[in-house]
Amino acid sequence: MISNRDDLRRQLAAAGIKPTFQRTIILEAVQGRNGHPAVRDLHQRLVRDAPTLSKTTLYSTLELFARKGLIAALYIDPAEVRFDGLPGPHHHFACTACGRILDIDIACATGQCGRIHGHRIDEVHGYFKGLCRDCLAAGRVPRAPSVPRHKSPRRKSHA
Repeated sequence: MISNRDDLRRQLAAAGIKPTFQRTIILEAVQGRNGHPAVRDLHQRLVRDAPTLSKTTLYSTLELFARKGLIAALYIDPAEVRFDGLPGPHHHFACTACGRILDIDIACATGQCGRIHGHRIDEVHGYFKGLCRDCLAAGRVPRAPSVPRHKSPRRKSHA
């Protein structure tokens, strides 16, 4: 019997990535969820099975997977990156109340890679924001928009 982790190891090897235990469980966590997790969510879940997994390793592994086309990084919310186990072109819906990001299967003329007006399109990123049906039914209201947090430069004392 072939396990899901065997399939994941083959995907990693085919992408030229050494299939270590940590890399395998990271890929499994992103591909196995439809929730488009953030790094903090992934780390909280994965550290139970891999207590030595650092956030630095997690970030660098996710960046590697995205570069190799195994996953996609989503920059819908400027305050955090989310990750998608379905790297192919498709649209997303971001709920402004609960924060969930959902895949949307719609036909969209601009949602295709190829050529448009003589330009070669390599990537397409489309998303919609609003209230999901669960939040609408519950009468929830949108959260305040996220604003990226930038550290202010510190001045050195020349005393």
